[in-house]
Amino acid sequence: MSSERTPSSLERALARLGRVTHRHPWAIVLVLLASMVPAGWLASGLSIRSSFLDLLPADRPAVRQLHDVLDRAQVTSNVLVAIDNEDPEAARRFAQAMAARLASEPLVRAVDARFDVEFFEQRQLLFVEETELRSLIDRAEAAIDDEVMRESGFDLGLDEDEAEEDVASPTELLEEAARRAPSLQSWAVTRDGRWLCMWVVFSGASGDLDFAREAHAVVARAQDDVRRDGAFGGDLEVRLVGGIEQRLDDHERIVGDLALAGPIGFLAVVLLIVGSLRSPRALALLAVPLFVGLVWTFAFARVAVGSLNIISGFLFSILSGLGIEYGIHLHHRFVEMRREGLTLEQATERLLGTTGRALVAIGITNASVFLVSALADFSGFNEFGRIAAAGMILTLIATLLGFPALNVISERWRPTPIPPEDQREVRAIVVPPAVRRGILAVVPAFAIASLVVIATGGVRFEGNWRVLQGDSETTRFDEYVREQLEGTFTNAVIWVRDRREAAVVVDAVRDLGAARPADRWDVAEIRGLDDVVPPAEAQRARAALAGELRGQLERVRPERLDERGRERLAEALRLTHVEPFTVDDVPESFVRAFRTIGDDGTLLVVRTARTYRETDEIVGWAEQVRAISDELARRGLTVSILSENWIAGEIFTTIFADGPFLLIGTLLVVFVVLLFDLRGFRAAAVVLGSVMIGLAGLGGAMAISGVDLNFMNAGILPICVGISLDNALHIYHRYRAEGRDAIPVVLRRTSSANLLSSMTNLVGFGALALARHEGLRSVAFLAVLGVALTYVSTSVFFPLALQVFGRIDRPSGEPLVD
Repeated sequence: MSSERTPSSLERALARLGRVTHRHPWAIVLVLLASMVPAGWLASGLSIRSSFLDLLPADRPAVRQLHDVLDRAQVTSNVLVAIDNEDPEAARRFAQAMAARLASEPLVRAVDARFDVEFFEQRQLLFVEETELRSLIDRAEAAIDDEVMRESGFDLGLDEDEAEEDVASPTELLEEAARRAPSLQSWAVTRDGRWLCMWVVFSGASGDLDFAREAHAVVARAQDDVRRDGAFGGDLEVRLVGGIEQRLDDHERIVGDLALAGPIGFLAVVLLIVGSLRSPRALALLAVPLFVGLVWTFAFARVAVGSLNIISGFLFSILSGLGIEYGIHLHHRFVEMRREGLTLEQATERLLGTTGRALVAIGITNASVFLVSALADFSGFNEFGRIAAAGMILTLIATLLGFPALNVISERWRPTPIPPEDQREVRAIVVPPAVRRGILAVVPAFAIASLVVIATGGVRFEGNWRVLQGDSETTRFDEYVREQLEGTFTNAVIWVRDRREAAVVVDAVRDLGAARPADRWDVAEIRGLDDVVPPAEAQRARAALAGELRGQLERVRPERLDERGRERLAEALRLTHVEPFTVDDVPESFVRAFRTIGDDGTLLVVRTARTYRETDEIVGWAEQVRAISDELARRGLTVSILSENWIAGEIFTTIFADGPFLLIGTLLVVFVVLLFDLRGFRAAAVVLGSVMIGLAGLGGAMAISGVDLNFMNAGILPICVGISLDNALHIYHRYRAEGRDAIPVVLRRTSSANLLSSMTNLVGFGALALARHEGLRSVAFLAVLGVALTYVSTSVFFPLALQVFGRIDRPSGEPLVD
């Protein structure tokens, strides 16, 4: 336990770096600044992928099949134009003008404004089952015979007062035929009559951000051009919604939030350091190495990953708080060494050889924590872990190089005052026994109570996409329009090779639904081309029956009818003049959703009676889609299914599967690293235990504050482990070096440095609270709780517990001063 122990090879290497730094500080600074040129160029090209679809690996069935359908479908994205319908005539003229203006745009595949419902109205009888048509013929024949016998005028039996009949009336049959047709409204108007809607259909994917921007610009220009014609008042409100607009709105909010929170978080960290250390030059000493490390990190992200996702996107704020800790501890320890009377060269060499060695251990530990996340199947955690792990090492290297070099330059310019020997004593923090006993009792008690809360389901996982996206005008209006226009919601599109297989798929889905409990099956209907274009054989049979009906109607003598009766007879005769038709005869707007590019197979549309918001609903739907996919595979069918809610369910399922792995893996990795660093099972256990007490208390704090766990903020948990582990390691190293009696001094020196480090993390994360995106804000709230609780457990509870219960266990290789 002598101070004459043999230094480790790492300590010797760091000490040599200290000597080189003292001799050539400007050379090191210039090398760091030069490295910023290529790194900055790489980092400047880093983009953010704000789509939730990017959070799963590309080889997952849900993602692979989604892209397979997108490559084939004619309808992949749209902009919905909602036009104020207070003046229906003006709204229709505006829609027609927009359609004419957009028809010449090469990017636009089609414009659905007015629907040609007359096509289906004329062919309603071709959608009626043969048995129902035969019943209609029999009824018409009986009614005509009865009227002829009574000679009292003619009644077709189409009135609705024939409800007493066991067989549906002809009117009901025709209404059924009309209901089976795709649409019988020429204009799409919301149920409340407030908006007239039209669709601008594109052949690109809304997930492609550049394409989405271009598509939006096309529609916006068309709207401006139509308005400039002067035929419409400036008060005619027009709003753009739909998949493309929602994609742009989400991206704008996420990127805008990150662009705001990142710089603000960095600036807040810097200002906190300057204010706490009361030294303006601390701004350069700590901020410059941190900034270099951040630029290196994002250059690495550009090379290794290519872009950031919505989870790794907030790393700038996180690494600002975590990365600055290295400089904080170097600064605190350097000031102590100077006050102890060491020369600049001695302090620089010893600083890197002792504190630098501890920081290397901490940096490796933190990087190891993040590398566990890099092993996750969930791409959001995987990419986050890889970038964060690299970021911890790169900011450590930048700090170990940059801080001492800048410090030597600043010390030569303006040395730190060395106090007289009689003023070098550090004022200790003495905790009264009653306060100490209270802390030692309350902190573990709260942790135990929190574990009970977690075990009883008191911590909720928030999976509502609407809540995580946040409240925006675009999101609210999009949901309103969808609910106003549809009683069912499209939740899946299935590609099959031909219409024969489509019929098998429909039967398979209906069989699955019949075999499952009603509360575990959400499919309301599945539609394909056969619902729009009945099979040719069926059409021929129904056309023949329509001819028989016409023969019965032609027996009627019009002169015996009143004017209303003659009109109804003429309409009935018109409906019976039908000829079979093909898919090429149908207006494009009614078949586009079922057709593929190059007629490569056909598509089926699966609709549900509700939209999904909660986690269990989305996971339940994903399970149903997997069941459909498995059943179709069992029947030997090759299909692809597009369903974003399937992907959402897979995301949640993957998170639930990765959760235990990440938690257990993180703790195991941390424990192994602690064993190597502290070289003792007991030491590793007590350090990790102090971290776990704070982490356990997080459950109770979440329940009290109402903060829910979600797939965006779940990545904060390993970060809390890394932050608190730093604090615990600094405490334990000083405790080993100086003993139980030095705890009051440790509280003054190390715990205060830990407090400043934790505060930098708080303000770094706290900047995300300014975000409009609720998912990003939840990251800030959970981080604040986690950092605060783990600071208490590692930097307040832990040293007091060491003072009361600890005993010195210093192996021969342990440095006396860290």
